[in-house]
Amino acid sequence: MRSWSRSVFPGGSDIENHDVLVVGAGPAGAAAAFFLSYLSEGKLDVLSLEKLEERYDRYHHMCGEAMSERAFERLSPLMPEAVTFKIRRAVEHWPGDVTIETEAQGYVLDRPAFLRRLRKRAAKEGCHLEQGTAVSVTKEGNGYLVRTREGNEHRCKWLVGADGWNSLVRRTLFTGGPRLLWAEQYVLETKTENDTMHFHYDERYRGGYRWVFPHTRGSRVGFTRGTEPRPLALERHVRAIPYDYREVVKGNACLVGDAGGQANPITFGGIGIGMSAARNMAGSLVKGSLSGYAHNWPRSPCVSPLYVDAFDALRGMDNAALRRSVRPFVKGYGRAAALRAAVSDRESRRLYRAYYLAAKWGW
Repeated sequence: MRSWSRSVFPGGSDIENHDVLVVGAGPAGAAAAFFLSYLSEGKLDVLSLEKLEERYDRYHHMCGEAMSERAFERLSPLMPEAVTFKIRRAVEHWPGDVTIETEAQGYVLDRPAFLRRLRKRAAKEGCHLEQGTAVSVTKEGNGYLVRTREGNEHRCKWLVGADGWNSLVRRTLFTGGPRLLWAEQYVLETKTENDTMHFHYDERYRGGYRWVFPHTRGSRVGFTRGTEPRPLALERHVRAIPYDYREVVKGNACLVGDAGGQANPITFGGIGIGMSAARNMAGSLVKGSLSGYAHNWPRSPCVSPLYVDAFDALRGMDNAALRRSVRPFVKGYGRAAALRAAVSDRESRRLYRAYYLAAKWGW
């Protein structure tokens, strides 16, 4: 049964009581709100708190907006919505004129529109939606008190931090934080293929790459911040890509998405991964505990420690080493290629396995 209630304390302050409070409604937060309500069949009282309004669309366009078909398979009953382009292939450009073309089934989404639809689905399942900015989190026994800039107070038994890379929930209740990779992204008038994602690798990107994705006004081009001159563009975005943070549960609080540093440092993908984390978390919480999420998620191929090891290795490679590292995969990242690479170059075995897993789970 729902446990929502309103408590009135001396002095006239109202505190709303909920089972679960989700701070943030980006991909991971909106997915958490939906799956908590959906999987509990409306029996949990869930509040979704989101701070953005006018800037919501601009903020959520600050990424490649790509998700794989495989990601949606993990997110049933959610389906691709607000699709702007159907992706069918990925083309990688490595030093030495090495080009790798692979099948890549996925989508480029209109992320703000996709999130609005997802929040509406969460509300249809019984989730409460509130616009507000969390300014403080206080632990109270086994629960939490969250205050907003708008003057509202919410008490909850379970707290989900989905409030981005600079998460208030993480900074207040957890220790440390993720590593950050800063990226620039531009919307250019130059057209690119509507069904293709291009990735350009070079030592200048310091373990990262340059990406070119289709966009309704031309193309979306991004790269590690400060590694290329600023182009003449229709739009410019700068954002942090958080990765390598392993603590996802502390008491009755948990982290999903960028708040938990769950972006993949090989692909920079974060939407599908954060939503998968939210699905995993919700499946655990509706059973009355976050222990399943704490145990299972760090072992998921979505967040394998191999990715961080591979990224650190790539950061130290010059162009000659980058060319050698990818040579076994000139015909694609299939299992057979990964096995051949591991046998022929045992020292690079972990790097090759990271390539293989990232292609499957990294977006």
